[in-house]
Amino acid sequence: MAVKTSFKKKSSSKPDHPRGTRPSLHNAQLQVSTGVPSLDSLLGGGLNLGSLLLVEEDSYEHYSRLLLKYFLAEGIMCGHSFVLSSASEVPENIINDLPAAIFDNQGSSTMPTLTEHGEEEIIEGGDKDANDEMKIAWQYKKLPKVQSSFSNQFGHSFDLTKKMERSRLDAVNQTFLNLMDCKTKGTEMYQSLTEVIIQSLSDGKFAGQTYTQRQQRTVLRVVIHSLGSPLWLQDASTNSSDLPRLLHSLRGILRETNSVALITIPTHLFQDLTYVRRLERLCDSVIQLESFEGSEKEQNPIYKEYHGLFHLIKLPRINSLTCHYPETLDLAFKLKRKRFLIEKLHLPPELSETANRSQEDTVQPAKVTKGTRTKTSKDHITISK
Repeated sequence: MAVKTSFKKKSSSKPDHPRGTRPSLHNAQLQVSTGVPSLDSLLGGGLNLGSLLLVEEDSYEHYSRLLLKYFLAEGIMCGHSFVLSSASEVPENIINDLPAAIFDNQGSSTMPTLTEHGEEEIIEGGDKDANDEMKIAWQYKKLPKVQSSFSNQFGHSFDLTKKMERSRLDAVNQTFLNLMDCKTKGTEMYQSLTEVIIQSLSDGKFAGQTYTQRQQRTVLRVVIHSLGSPLWLQDASTNSSDLPRLLHSLRGILRETNSVALITIPTHLFQDLTYVRRLERLCDSVIQLESFEGSEKEQNPIYKEYHGLFHLIKLPRINSLTCHYPETLDLAFKLKRKRFLIEKLHLPPELSETANRSQEDTVQPAKVTKGTRTKTSKDHITISK
């Protein structure tokens, strides 16, 4: 005869996290993907909920706009709501031009296999022979291999040659704020933007810890395109306090909710660098895109494999004393036919095929005093509080 006891096996309950989020390995805070795996890896796994990411635009706004599309496309694939505001372009046109996600034969999203140099591995004509390896000099065989790309299995992978289906766009809650035809001043435009964001966050499903169990929690993605540009009726030569006030209030609004924001600002239009540094301190994470297009670096053989430099200006430190620090700050980005990549900057094996390296062209080594280090203006990174 079996004896009944009050013992019950403890079962591990799955945490009720919003879709498209995962806990950080550094501070256990929920994170969302930016849509670019290499950028997620550099930021410590993704963007923390309640944080603000500032993207300093490149000169022609080609690549910063691409990051904005990746961010929106990832949110739509996860079923996240979003608020999109722009004064230079109709927001609906940006949504209609989002890249499509890549799926495998079973219908699940897949991440393409990358080679050592960040290329997509494509095998044609049957299986690849394992013995068919590149032959290198014997003295280099024992050296460790350098991984140029950053891998992060989080989020989806997208194909820039295809557009996202209309059915997926209509399945999420969308809020647009078109400021192209707005005749008000910059202060009133910023106030209208803040009111729209607060109204969108008033829904209980975006609440943090204080939420009702009946409601399914989700994430709100706030995207502001080219904030502070002349199209926002703001003179870039003047240090207006309206823009810092907006960033300060937006950072406080996001902190207590399941939301995340991505803002692009054309900082190259501002003449006062002190004002730019003030804007950077008001954000949790700051990245800068330096495009080679139209500059002398475009013809430099050192950068022939890249389209620009990627600068990490500020890394987040939310609810933690420390933060994730990448292996190197020498980063560059390239745009391929189907995807956008951020890699470690490496010099090519040879600078030019016709370069004549004579022994007379010697370079005198720089004298370095013990205990000192030369530091450039770009060789810095700050930690947000």
